[in-house]
Amino acid sequence: MRALLLALAILLTPVAANAQTPPDTAAQHAAMERLTPLVGRWEGIAAVQVPHAITVYQTEDVTTALEGAVMLVRGAGFGTAEHTGDPVFDALAVISYDDQRRMYEFRAYAMGRATTATGEFLGDGQFRWSINPGGPVRIRYTITFTNDTWNEVGEMSSDGGTTWRQTIDLNLHRAP
Repeated sequence: MRALLLALAILLTPVAANAQTPPDTAAQHAAMERLTPLVGRWEGIAAVQVPHAITVYQTEDVTTALEGAVMLVRGAGFGTAEHTGDPVFDALAVISYDDQRRMYEFRAYAMGRATTATGEFLGDGQFRWSINPGGPVRIRYTITFTNDTWNEVGEMSSDGGTTWRQTIDLNLHRAP
C-alpha cells in the first residue's frame, strides 16, 4: 500500500505543479495602469443618503505599491469642511488585478469591518466595483473620473439587482 501511495505521489506531482499557471505580471501591470489617473490626493463632498442624509467632507489618498501591482486607497470623511475632529468615515482599500479571472479585486476595510469586492471597467474613465454580501443584497459603486475630477455613485439593491437605490454621491477634485 505504501508503494502505491508513493507511486501516485510521484506521478501526480508534475500534474499539480502544471495546474498552477504562473501569473501574467505584464497583464496585471497593464490592468493597473488603467487606474493610475486616480493616483494622488482628492478632496470634495459626499452626499450620503443612508441611514440618513448628511454631508461629508471627504479626502481620498491614492498610491501604488509593489511596482504598480497594487493600489492603496485611503479615504476619510469629516463632518466639517476643515476636516477637524474624528472622522465620520475612515477606510482603506487594497486593489489588485487577477489576470486568471480577468477582474480587479478589492480588499476593503472600514469602521471595524472588512469585505472583498470585484471591479471592472465599463468604458474609458468609468469603473465599477461591487460587493455581494449575500442573499439578494447587492452593492455597487460607479466611479467616473478624469485627470481632475472623481465622481462616485454608490447604490444598493435589495432584490438581486433588479432595482437600485442611491446611497452616496461623492464629488471630488484633485487637490493642489
